[in-house]
Amino acid sequence: MRVMIADGNDEGRRRLATAVGTMRGVSLGTCAADLSETYHAAENRPPQAVLVAENLARLPEFEVMQTMFRALNIRCVLVADTPTSGERLSARAGTSGLRVTHLGASQEELRHCLFEVLLDRPVAATPREPIVERMSFQSGRLIVIGASTGGVDALIRVLSGFPADCPPTLVVQHTSGTFSAGLARLLDRASPARVIEAEDRQPLVPGTVLLAPGKEHHLEIARGNGTHCRLREAPPMSGHRPSVDALFHSAVPVAARVSAAILTGMGRDGAEGMLALHRAGAHTIGQDQASALVYGMPRAAHELGAVREQLPIDRIGQALLRSCARRSAA
Repeated sequence: MRVMIADGNDEGRRRLATAVGTMRGVSLGTCAADLSETYHAAENRPPQAVLVAENLARLPEFEVMQTMFRALNIRCVLVADTPTSGERLSARAGTSGLRVTHLGASQEELRHCLFEVLLDRPVAATPREPIVERMSFQSGRLIVIGASTGGVDALIRVLSGFPADCPPTLVVQHTSGTFSAGLARLLDRASPARVIEAEDRQPLVPGTVLLAPGKEHHLEIARGNGTHCRLREAPPMSGHRPSVDALFHSAVPVAARVSAAILTGMGRDGAEGMLALHRAGAHTIGQDQASALVYGMPRAAHELGAVREQLPIDRIGQALLRSCARRSAA
């Protein structure tokens, strides 16, 4: 079994590397100091498992990395500083499939934990949402999607059903700049459409999904006839940059050609922008409470009256596509 180590503390990294390096049946892979380095190294040469120290597991970006690791079938073991903090991490892990050990564990206990998590195989990935009918899309149609907490899984479910000629699509997922490139690659592997990080003044073309870079810009539809995107430097909006509200508000001038979806996420980002889109004639969809990991953003939009229809995540992809369809082909 090949094992990676992720620990922001030099001494902790050395201790784990020493323990893993002498284990029977285990080979030591990359030892990373931050989550970005961990993910990119694992994506390049996937290990069977990653030991993630408590100092990194507590970062908000860890949720995104954990979701991406699940998609790559990489298992995680959290290494707590103490048995007491390990109990808190175990409670936080809940039913997510994460195992927790601690720095004071013996080498044999650590080895047993690694092999236990390896043998406890993850549930098979959810099958791609089938495309029941072949669609021909109206010229000029656009799709905009916003998501936050739990959004990586939700986006995989939605975009896996997008065909290679889907309407131009723009996506804001709350994440940091260190993960947006890897997230784009992950979504690209999951979808027949092309998923890439957006660049300033990039044309909006069929078959391409543009993901907002997690940097210092908002992803927006450029002013004019809706044929280009723009990356706009500005303060956070609704507490975020990139912001779902910024994307949705930018689409209002071409709302009659827009279909929008707001997915799982904490807070209210996207609710006001979706209301403006709804009032301007866009087709608006909110993820329902039963399928949302966090119902904050969809709830806020629904309570404002911004959502035309609420749907479970498995139906949102097809609903977006059908709202853009010109006709069904045989």
